[in-house]
Amino acid sequence: MNTAVHIPSYIGHRRRILAKLNKHGYEHFADYEIVEMMLFLIFKRKDTKPLAKKLLERFGNLAGILNANAQTLLEIEGAGIAVCDGIRIINMLIKSALKSTIYNAQSITCLNDIIDYAKIHMVNLTCEEARIICLNNKNCVLDDRVLQRGSIDSVSIYPREIIKICLLNNARSFILLHNHPSGDATPSLNDQYTTNKLAEACNIIGISFLDHIIIANEQFTSFRALGLLGNNV
Repeated sequence: MNTAVHIPSYIGHRRRILAKLNKHGYEHFADYEIVEMMLFLIFKRKDTKPLAKKLLERFGNLAGILNANAQTLLEIEGAGIAVCDGIRIINMLIKSALKSTIYNAQSITCLNDIIDYAKIHMVNLTCEEARIICLNNKNCVLDDRVLQRGSIDSVSIYPREIIKICLLNNARSFILLHNHPSGDATPSLNDQYTTNKLAEACNIIGISFLDHIIIANEQFTSFRALGLLGNNV
């Protein structure tokens, strides 16, 4: 009598993946393997590699998966409500961790911290959105909020609203961010015009306009780095 117990192949695969994680860290993993491991938390008894590859094929990258809306996720074969809820929770966890990082920092001195924070909130949005990060005189974050949500190719940015928010927070300076769903981070003529007008208003009020950053998928443009903020400091 054959009493051998059949062990599904995915169990051995999971053990090997997790052993690799413990030994090497995430840097040695392909994106689909990282998605696989995320799906381990949702499916206890399933080969998650096919679904991981489907998600990457549909959404392009890890950020695309994390920012996918529920309706689009449900169109993927094998991705049910549990996957939608799991991705939403993980996305919320990452956003909260990044927000905690910039709020609890002694000061914001690294552009990459802001870029990482902005990307997780703004990459793969289907419409343009403008955000503001208000800082005190030590460059610590006082406030971070969405200013406006616009259309697929434009968003209205009103200098008076930005100055009002800065004054309410007693902010010494601020960073303006918005996204380009097109994937092209090149500032438009309207972006440049609005930035110039805002810089002029800030010079009069005495608030430092530290940067205007455009996020477009994995690209970004810093007005400060391009020398497009004039003499505002």
